[in-house]
Order: sequence, then C-alpha cells, then structure tokens
Amino acid sequence: MQLKNATSTSLLLIRITLGITMVLHGVAKFSDLKGTTEFFVGLGLPSFMPIIIALIEVGGGIFMIIGLLVPLVSLGFIAILGSAIFMLKAGSGFVDGFELELLLIVMSIACGYSHFNKKIIQFIPPA
Repeated sequence: MQLKNATSTSLLLIRITLGITMVLHGVAKFSDLKGTTEFFVGLGLPSFMPIIIALIEVGGGIFMIIGLLVPLVSLGFIAILGSAIFMLKAGSGFVDGFELELLLIVMSIACGYSHFNKKIIQFIPPA
C-alpha cells in the first residue's frame, strides 16, 4: 500500500513539474511573440504556429498541473517536443541538444500512461 502511495506522489510531482515547465515555455513564446514568429517563419512554418504552440504549452501546462485531460495534453506535448527535436535539435546531439526535450517527452509519456482510463480530473493522488 505504501509503494502505491509513493508511486502516486512521485507521478504527481512529475506531472506538476512538467506542467510548470511547459507553462513557462509558452509564456516565453508569448513574451516575445514577434521574435518567435520570425524564428518559426524562418523555419518554414506558418506565422500562426507560435500562437498555437504557445497556447498548447500554457493551456496544456495548466491542465497538467490541475490534472485535467492529462493523456490528451501529454499527446500535445509529445507532438510539440518531438517536432522540436527533429526540426531543431537532432543535429546538436544529446548533450547541449535535445536532452531537455527528450526528458520532457518521457515525463509526458509517464503522465499520460499513468492517467489513461482514469477520471478526467486527477489532482490528488489516490489513497
């Protein structure tokens, strides 16, 4: 029984940390939206993509923190972070390259998998 509580508490901490991290990434995009848009357009992406990605990061991060729609939010994070690895970071190698994105993907997978087939809102770990 104690192992289950420890596991639930660990996943709660991972979920909250992931949520906070993604919110901060989204806020950073919104804080310099012009520069972010220029960067994305330079990569060949449409000019509306930074807004969509920042909304997913901020909104999804808040949902992740409160435990709302965790599996769906996890999929959004995995798509964004996976795209970042393949479009920007893959050539840089692991260290000083895609290590953070890979870690956030693994955290997203863990959160999404652990909340699959559970109630919609998961804030407090089960007893």
